[in-house]
Amino acid sequence: MAAGRRTAPVARWIKRASGGHSFLVQLMRPARLQGLDLVAIPAHDAPPTRGNVVATLGAPHPFDRASLDAAKGDLPAGARALPPPRFAVLVGGPSGSVRFDAHDEARLIAELSALAAVARASLLITTSRRTPERLASALVDALAAPRFVHRFDGTAQNPLRAFLGAADRVVVTADSASMLSEAAATGRPVHVFRPRHLPAKLRHLVDALTAAGYVQPWHADLPPTPPPLDEAKRLARLIHARAGPAKPTASQGQCSGVHEPPALPPA
Repeated sequence: MAAGRRTAPVARWIKRASGGHSFLVQLMRPARLQGLDLVAIPAHDAPPTRGNVVATLGAPHPFDRASLDAAKGDLPAGARALPPPRFAVLVGGPSGSVRFDAHDEARLIAELSALAAVARASLLITTSRRTPERLASALVDALAAPRFVHRFDGTAQNPLRAFLGAADRVVVTADSASMLSEAAATGRPVHVFRPRHLPAKLRHLVDALTAAGYVQPWHADLPPTPPPLDEAKRLARLIHARAGPAKPTASQGQCSGVHEPPALPPA
């Protein structure tokens, strides 16, 4: 299994070196589809219709409802002290294709404050490596709501999984397909904040999640949500069906020796 455009040539080489005894699964769109047994491409990336291509709703990830429930006990003390209902808030920021300006930041603060007031909710907030310092500070200082803010710095353990596990709802900024997909894995109502300047593929993903019932309006009375979105589990079933179960070795699954693969060809 490989992920990303640059890994596909290496994956094809492994299959050739194995004499065709490898089943290749590629996540995300490679430059070429040939030589790959199963390619999983998010539907918002407009995958081609081919026999070896599977379209996913959002991006696969390691979160599922069981692991999120298990992570509830890892909530930081300050977050546990907040009264329910608790809303997890996943905050991103600008990227190469997404603009997230001062107007967007002010609107996010205002809309979070209003939602928390109407729902009488506490907010469990985590920023990301892309969150501007000005917005991170505003989440700490300017929000009119009970809150616990984890400011991402790449060193402290991120309580994201615990936040999602404990959340009664999730608010997520629309600048990240991964964050949108992780929010939908909770099986809780998801509210999406759209920056004014959002690329078409992320708009398409938000629209698809809305049509499927995962993304809901920003108000208190909400319809039921569908079951948690788990595209990784769906892909696992597809891989098992197409590749078949793993065959045990002569020593019933234990390797009898170390076999070095031949050296990779020069780049």
